[in-house]
Amino acid sequence: MANTVTKNIRVFFSKTGRAIYISHLDLYRLFQRAIKRAKLPIWETEGFNPHVYITFALPLALGTAGVCESLDTKLTEDISSEELVRRFNDALPKDIRVLSASEPVRKPTEIALSEYEADFDCDDEKFDLFLASEHIPAEKKTKRGIAELDLKQHLDILERRNGYLRFTFPSGSEFNINAGLLFDAFEKLSGTEIYSLHITRTAIKCSDGEIFR
Repeated sequence: MANTVTKNIRVFFSKTGRAIYISHLDLYRLFQRAIKRAKLPIWETEGFNPHVYITFALPLALGTAGVCESLDTKLTEDISSEELVRRFNDALPKDIRVLSASEPVRKPTEIALSEYEADFDCDDEKFDLFLASEHIPAEKKTKRGIAELDLKQHLDILERRNGYLRFTFPSGSEFNINAGLLFDAFEKLSGTEIYSLHITRTAIKCSDGEIFR
């Protein structure tokens, strides 16, 4: 007998520490195992190969941390958000923490921007000159091959101080820029090495500027 879906649920989680090196496919498998281990009432797809239903709104680039990541799923039984969060965290590794769970408000197709914080160690004077450039050429891998783009057209700097940058790049199913491209471009164009770099996605926003919820 097919499971009865009671409601859609959106789970927000953080991915930090060593977990930033877990690929998206492995993250998907990790959550599937956690759901089974925690015996959560998650809907399973029907058909020849049934599996736990989860879908991620905006996969995170490998090596980038995130504190606003989300996945959508469906519950077959009523369970409180607090209980869902607790049972998830009991079954997940320490560097992946579920923060909240609630019914979805916005559609993933409404996502337009990601906000990032970057802490890094390099020549700050050269980095400021790089940011002030009229153009910041970069190469982006696409399904059709390599595409050239000007990062400066898409970069919005929110805060800058030595060793720190807060900025936004476009995100979404139509067009997405990996935050790491900015720092790759700096090393390539300036010939200067970045000695340490830690990037965290801190917010995902819709086209109207509202936080994705």
